[in-house]
Amino acid sequence: MNESALLQHLEGIAEKLSLTVNYHNLRKLGIYSRGGLYRLKEEQVVLIETSLTLSEKIDTLADALSRFNLDDVSMPPLVRKVIDGKKTAVAPDEAADGGDAPPIAEP
Repeated sequence: MNESALLQHLEGIAEKLSLTVNYHNLRKLGIYSRGGLYRLKEEQVVLIETSLTLSEKIDTLADALSRFNLDDVSMPPLVRKVIDGKKTAVAPDEAADGGDAPPIAEP
């Protein structure tokens, strides 16, 4: 599976979770981050810096998705492996089934 297809699968999983994925020039907004999972008002969103490489975008989105319980979500084995690889980097008490994400100010 190429990186473009992998990113599309990850975006599809986010959609199944009712997560909005937005690509923005975060630096232009004064946010010096690759992006990640945020709470904007009452909605959880994944913001991703547009200047990232495809691989970095995959990494950022997979990291955000790893915070959710995806046991009942159907996906190709490689996609699950990428997401599960991120779960080991998250402390057990930080993982959530759609729990709180850090708040951000509206642009």
